[in-house]
Amino acid sequence: MTEKELEKKNFENLIWFYQDELKSLNEGKRAGDVFPKGLRRRLLNLGILVYKKGRAEFKYIISSAAMSLLQNTT
Repeated sequence: MTEKELEKKNFENLIWFYQDELKSLNEGKRAGDVFPKGLRRRLLNLGILVYKKGRAEFKYIISSAAMSLLQNTT
């Protein structure tokens, strides 16, 4: 496998592993209640989570690439 294929597989595996937590984020739970700070940073760096500016603060949401994979796992 090439490095790009391994990165894609790692991304897919993380989506699968954290699917319940990601679904709860999609249902309105706060990322701080679901993931510890270090894991939130890692998921942000990997492109699974993204920042979205809300009314008063920034919040984490699921990226579109992660959302499409998450919808395929159900």
